Amino acid sequence: MANRNLPSEKTPKQGSAQDDTRVTTPNPTPAQLALEGKENHSSNSKLVIKFWGVRGSYPVPGPKTVKYGGNTSCVEVRNQHHRIIFDAGTGIIGLGDQILTEHRQDQAPTAQPLVFSILLSHTHHDHIQALPFFQPAYLSQASMYVFGPQLLGYDLRESISETMNARYCPVRLEEMNSHKVIVNIADTDRLLFQNSNKVPRVITARDEMADLHQEDLLVSIMHSYAHPKDGVFVFKVQNNGHAVVYATDTEGYRGGDARLIKFAQDADVLIHDAQYTTEEYTDVLHSKQGFGHSTIDMACEVAEKANVKQLVLFHHDPRHDDEVMQKVEAHARRLFKNVIAAYEGLEVHLGP
Repeated sequence: MANRNLPSEKTPKQGSAQDDTRVTTPNPTPAQLALEGKENHSSNSKLVIKFWGVRGSYPVPGPKTVKYGGNTSCVEVRNQHHRIIFDAGTGIIGLGDQILTEHRQDQAPTAQPLVFSILLSHTHHDHIQALPFFQPAYLSQASMYVFGPQLLGYDLRESISETMNARYCPVRLEEMNSHKVIVNIADTDRLLFQNSNKVPRVITARDEMADLHQEDLLVSIMHSYAHPKDGVFVFKVQNNGHAVVYATDTEGYRGGDARLIKFAQDADVLIHDAQYTTEEYTDVLHSKQGFGHSTIDMACEVAEKANVKQLVLFHHDPRHDDEVMQKVEAHARRLFKNVIAAYEGLEVHLGP
């Protein structure tokens, strides 16, 4: 079977809108080379991870969340040629503003087309709620590729469109003038972002994999069933010998999640859901068991058994203010040496 090449970013408009195809840590580790307040000296061959939203459930702005931030899930992974956005919580609003700023500064005749890809772990509200406020999606010269699971039998485009109908949102999906390609993918698929082509390619289980070059990004998928009601996608980005795993909204198991441990084996960075303390998770009056989120201890256990180099705690409980988060981070460091609680603006650089 031939590779399923997605439509080109140059696909023309049809009608008025384009066609929709449906940490500072005390002892920074080698993987954690750029943190808050440090100048970004990213080289062309670096893989950069930036956290734009780190909360779960709902945003919590205010004076008690200044250090770690109050926006919901959004993580950017990029190199010189490609930008991948994981989830579209309220953190994606700031990222969109940054993308627009970069685009305005790069208006030369030889400027590269504005192309970006959003990979959704699932379609719960805190992971898609800010798509209507993602400004690059309104640029007619931009191409937006959205990939995610088909959960509970609903097409991905249908799920997104439903949240943007007139009952809930003043803007319909079709009114976003970017060229939009929204694709259901399976956990047997992989996404290939090739140096010579801004447009990602879906590689099925039957397709032959092309030789990877230094700047190529390859995304693999694991379907975790440990989140109600139909699970979530866990993503792994591989580039030039490095690996980053994004594992949000997943609940641990006794002895560790064996599938996730295998999937994340020897990764440079594991971004893992760690919403609850053990006390909250096992509270007799309001147990969080079965909610689809992990404890700090569960995340550390996966990191230890998977032999990852850096663990980043993610999807913080909205009730955990900065003071609680500092205690969470201190507890995690007693369990796993190279760990940090994600905060807005945190960057991790991999590569020379």
